[in-house]
Amino acid sequence: MKGSLLIISMPFKVGVGGFLRSYYVLPKLTRLLSENGYEVELYIPANALRTFIKFHLRTEQDEQVSWKHSWLLDELFDSALNEIDCLEKQSKYTFVVNEKLLKKNIEYNRLILSREFKQASLYNLVLSEELRPLLIHLYEKKFVNTIGSSFSKPLYGYSMHETADAVTALTTLSSKETKVVVLLQLDLGKRIVEKIVNIRLFENLRKKTKLVGILSVSPAPIIETPKLHRLCNNIEVLVPGLSLGEDVPCEAKLKELGTVVYYGRISKEKGIFDLLKAWRIIEKKEDAVLYITGKFEDYKTKAEFEKTIKEYGLKRVVYLGYLDRKRLFETITRFSTLAYPSYRDSFSMTVLESLAMGLKVVAYDIPALRYIYNECRNVTLVPTGDFKQLALNIIENLKKPFERDDTTTKFLNLYSSWEKVALEEYKHLNKLFSLDKLS
Repeated sequence: MKGSLLIISMPFKVGVGGFLRSYYVLPKLTRLLSENGYEVELYIPANALRTFIKFHLRTEQDEQVSWKHSWLLDELFDSALNEIDCLEKQSKYTFVVNEKLLKKNIEYNRLILSREFKQASLYNLVLSEELRPLLIHLYEKKFVNTIGSSFSKPLYGYSMHETADAVTALTTLSSKETKVVVLLQLDLGKRIVEKIVNIRLFENLRKKTKLVGILSVSPAPIIETPKLHRLCNNIEVLVPGLSLGEDVPCEAKLKELGTVVYYGRISKEKGIFDLLKAWRIIEKKEDAVLYITGKFEDYKTKAEFEKTIKEYGLKRVVYLGYLDRKRLFETITRFSTLAYPSYRDSFSMTVLESLAMGLKVVAYDIPALRYIYNECRNVTLVPTGDFKQLALNIIENLKKPFERDDTTTKFLNLYSSWEKVALEEYKHLNKLFSLDKLS
């Protein structure tokens, strides 16, 4: 028997990349861990539950009025519990969840969310992107401090996320003797405050536990955060670190000519305004249509998006709203080219899914895409921030067919199984937990 292992995870099936990865990997990973002598307990951060609720409120209706309907919050909390129950069954009950603490988590979120919705304008002002990691840390710390005594300190700890809430929970619920590992699904931030807060949280984790290793879903988070090497020598990349979902149609269907799509989180960081600048150029030269689908990061982004379309006089931009995964893939597979001018990514499931569906891809040349997709013939990378080159390459790709060459086929085969991902993750974890000395 290896001993007790606390896993910090956010395994919800929502349109948030890190959440989806954990949803698919967790039950498979815990089966492997249990078969090899680990006793796994799952902790879901309070902020993760809050994010789950807010995601659904924003996709279903205006959250500023939804707080009035307590029944809707009840339904969403029940939905979260049902997803956890399903994961327990999929894992063949190889992890446990403290039901009492989960109820406390729900009550904590219910109280805070009610206040937040009643004073939405104040919270929108305070919850800026720059301060988000610090506020998430404080939100999680406040809750974890109330329940920490209910946890016996584990021999091992593993966070499937690098976020402020996950690292805070792992630090607080572990001891000086707990061997811990953290998985990077993204770098530790681009903004100064964000990066400082996240680095300090990792420093605190190293100080208060035995940080034996850091894993990453790709080289990009490590390259973008070089300070991690000062904290830990055992930094390893999972290959494969992600996989296509079983619901992604992998047959290239006949495409509608002159169609370009962007799907995912709609934000400045994802390059949505660069794309509109590029489309201003494209509309003057091509009779093409740009389709956009996804959830806006906030109301400010949505308002700026609508204002920009009017200012530029764009006539062939269609916003499809937020689509669930079934409708999303049924829609995306019709289009010809993915435009993906993201400034920040660790892997990009959007690009992987698009290749599987037979779309050509034009994206910014950021580390994540360069290291993973550089050899794929159907992916064109342009200098980051150069919306003119983005426009020219989109126009060029509209005239080219998709080529499923050997490189693309081998690439898609490598990232074709969540079972492979879970096995890779288990092997690295087991090796790191077996280390006698700190890195």
